Amino acid sequence: MCVSNLFNAYAANEQGNYLNSVAKVNAGLSDRAAADAIARGAISADEQRRQTQQVIGAQRTGFAANGIDVNTGSAGQIQNDSAALGELDALTLMNNASREAYGYQVQAMDQRRQGKLAKYQGKMEAVGSILGGVEKAYTFGQGGA
Repeated sequence: MCVSNLFNAYAANEQGNYLNSVAKVNAGLSDRAAADAIARGAISADEQRRQTQQVIGAQRTGFAANGIDVNTGSAGQIQNDSAALGELDALTLMNNASREAYGYQVQAMDQRRQGKLAKYQGKMEAVGSILGGVEKAYTFGQGGA
């Protein structure tokens, strides 16, 4: 068996291991990006809720300044509607963040799968190289070229 076949087998196996390691690192980065997306979504939703409370506060101030009872009738309904729409906006922000995170999670799964595949391919190429060397040695031993 040729030394070059052994070297090629070693190189193929190492390349597969390296690509698997790179894929694992990339998957970890994607996992962190997913967690970051969720955290940013929660922060954005909280900010939206604060803004909604400010709007409601401004509405109450405006109603009160005009002598309108802020807790009943149209004034109360307007505030309730503002609160509901503000919460809908906050939930939309969280949903968008969840969708973004899901994309990163799928990306991480795919990166891990690609890493495993690269490692497997490296092993298969190594085996093929060794078998090719064995075949050459056998052919040479039989008096072939």
